[in-house]
Amino acid sequence: MTPWSKVRLSVFLAFALALPFLLSQCSKKQGMVHGVTEKESAKLQEVYSYDYTKKLPRPDQQGLSIDRIEVLADIALQNRDYESSLISYLQILQANPQRYDLRYKVGVILLLMGKLEEAKKELATVLVAQPDNLKAHEAMGMVHLEEKKYPLAMSEFRQVLALDPNQPKAQYLLGVTYLEAGQPENAVNEFKKAAALDPGQVATLVSLGQAYLKMKKYQDAISVLQKAQSLAPQDQKANYHLGMALAAQKRYPEAMQAFMKAGDEAQAYNNIGVYYFGEGRYEEAAKCFQKALELRPTFYEEARNNLQKALEKLHQSRKDDG
Repeated sequence: MTPWSKVRLSVFLAFALALPFLLSQCSKKQGMVHGVTEKESAKLQEVYSYDYTKKLPRPDQQGLSIDRIEVLADIALQNRDYESSLISYLQILQANPQRYDLRYKVGVILLLMGKLEEAKKELATVLVAQPDNLKAHEAMGMVHLEEKKYPLAMSEFRQVLALDPNQPKAQYLLGVTYLEAGQPENAVNEFKKAAALDPGQVATLVSLGQAYLKMKKYQDAISVLQKAQSLAPQDQKANYHLGMALAAQKRYPEAMQAFMKAGDEAQAYNNIGVYYFGEGRYEEAAKCFQKALELRPTFYEEARNNLQKALEKLHQSRKDDG
């Protein structure tokens, strides 16, 4: 199973946008969540089982009411403590297995952890009992997206939109699915609809820019990504993709500025060097790669490899000219 921390960038963007909305259904206060450590994951794997009633103490055996345990579980979830929140939710489900709101929460937590089969079982249980549960359909679609089962993911997101067309998250996620499936033209259509429903959502604009980049519609990408940048000037993804679009049009000074905002100066020089290299401007590419290494001597191996390739090409071109 692909760990949550290793999900590809475009899919991660989808989850990063959607999870705050999902988790806002789990508690009155919305909080960001992150992946668990390997040790925590192993412990949860040991704890989580569909026979969990034999493994966990009942709430009344702890001297706490179910209401109190639920409050503590919600607080733990807000504080990114997966282990405590999951165990507490499972304790409550042991006493009341028809708490589908809690099963949904458990499904989301398992999804975040990359435990996709377990997440599907919980979400399927919710959907059997509540077939019109929009959030459960969204979460199930996200599971299928992580599995790269694109038709199934699309089906779930379309089901949400069939139930309620005014759902920008589902519209966005449908666009992400098309983008992941190599259909940027369809992705553009969905992202435009999502942007119309929620004009201020930076992640939607960035994804729309990515789709235009895939289609090599660089000016369209620049327009959309500049709008995203105006809404969130320091957003690294918006600036990175803006740099890509500007560099593709050989607007290197502007691209350099965008890349600088997207990461660090060394990374920016490396990115520009890649475009120079692609144009056959090996001397300028080599200077960029060298500058990247001077700025950060411990720069990743890719920059060193790029520099070596640029120097080899430069040497060959001079040899041919001579």
